[in-house]
Amino acid sequence: MDLRQLKYFVKIVEQRSMSRASVELNVAQSALSLQISTLETRLRQKLLIRRSTGVSPTPAGQTLYKHAVAILRQVERAAQDVERSAAEVSGPASLGLPVVLQDLLAINLLVAARTRLPQVRLHLAEGMSYLLKEMVLQGRLDMTVTYQFEPSPGIVEQPLFNEIIYLVSPAKSGIKPRERGLAIAEIARYPLFLSSGQTGMRRLVQAGLAAHGVTVEPLAEVDSLRTLIDAVETGNAHTILPASALQGHLKSRADSSLVINSLDLSRNVVLCTSEHLPLGASATAVYELLENLIQEALQDGRWVGIRPVADAPSTSTKGPSAH
Repeated sequence: MDLRQLKYFVKIVEQRSMSRASVELNVAQSALSLQISTLETRLRQKLLIRRSTGVSPTPAGQTLYKHAVAILRQVERAAQDVERSAAEVSGPASLGLPVVLQDLLAINLLVAARTRLPQVRLHLAEGMSYLLKEMVLQGRLDMTVTYQFEPSPGIVEQPLFNEIIYLVSPAKSGIKPRERGLAIAEIARYPLFLSSGQTGMRRLVQAGLAAHGVTVEPLAEVDSLRTLIDAVETGNAHTILPASALQGHLKSRADSSLVINSLDLSRNVVLCTSEHLPLGASATAVYELLENLIQEALQDGRWVGIRPVADAPSTSTKGPSAH
């Protein structure tokens, strides 16, 4: 087992396709297959399941993926640490965060950066994901967290985690929490406030419904997270939100104002950088710090409804950029 095999394996799992991984790595598909076969023989385990719809890791493959990602990142960071060992990292770094991810990531990152990167001047920008990505392409931001969608020219995406999508209902609606959650098609029976059609959350929901031949017309379109939650708490309608926007409510199920049920829907959260504008030392340090903080949170289970990308069901719907 060598680093090249681990790199190939990680790329195949993340792309969920041998052919897409071949293009990303600029390696012939036959060569990829040979390396994976050699790896499976070496470990005496089947690592990948190949179907007409794509490739997914077996339980053994999921375990290897977690270790492989950590190993590859550690090797990369070791090289960077050697290069930076002569001086402490200093300078500016900028990161974009969509509104729904502010509560999940912003404070933890600011506190950690102050402690671990005291000479780095960190700037956090809040906004709609598609606007933040434009700022990365224009060089106005070093990087941004966003939601996975079709590949964008000039953007490199690093998967961070997968989050479950929930139906959020007022307690007085009579809906009860279900241990197994709800099917996405069931939401059509409820009066809904949803984000507008340009947002990824709305498009994700529409794609999930379309797969079942169902459509919905919301009572209103609201692009304010706080207003959506307030509207549900006051009993005016139901809404649909990701786990990142509901951590306080998910951790405190005693909250009598809301009933939260998971849907058979999820999306990947990714960290985006420019393909053509390399990160400086300070931005690289922030990039690595954010990855480390997320890995720590995933490993100790402090988040509800948020999991490693490799642990997400292969049938999860992945949507385009969201607010």
